[in-house]
Amino acid sequence: MASLRSARLTSSPREIVARAREGGRRFPDGKAAPERTATLIHALVDDGRPAEARGEAENMVNLYPDSSWVREIEQFTGAHRHRTLRLDDAGQIESF
Repeated sequence: MASLRSARLTSSPREIVARAREGGRRFPDGKAAPERTATLIHALVDDGRPAEARGEAENMVNLYPDSSWVREIEQFTGAHRHRTLRLDDAGQIESF
C-alpha cells in the first residue's frame, strides 16, 4: 500500500489503476483493501473512465460498508450500499 500511496503523487492514473488492481489480486482480503479500492476509483475517474469507476464504487460500498473509505467514495460517486430488507419472526425489520 505504501507503494501505491507514493504512486499517487508521481504516476499516471493508468499506472495507479494497474498497481491497485495488482494489489487487489495479490491481497484481496487485506486490511488495506478499502483504501486500495478507493484509490482505484479515483484513478479511474482521473483516467476518464467514470462508468468503470462507478461500477467499482457500487461493489466497494457493498463489500466494505463500515469503512471510512466507503463514506468518502459515496460522497465522491453517489454510489450507495444496496440493502435487502425483510421482517424477522418478531415483525422487526432486518437489513442484510
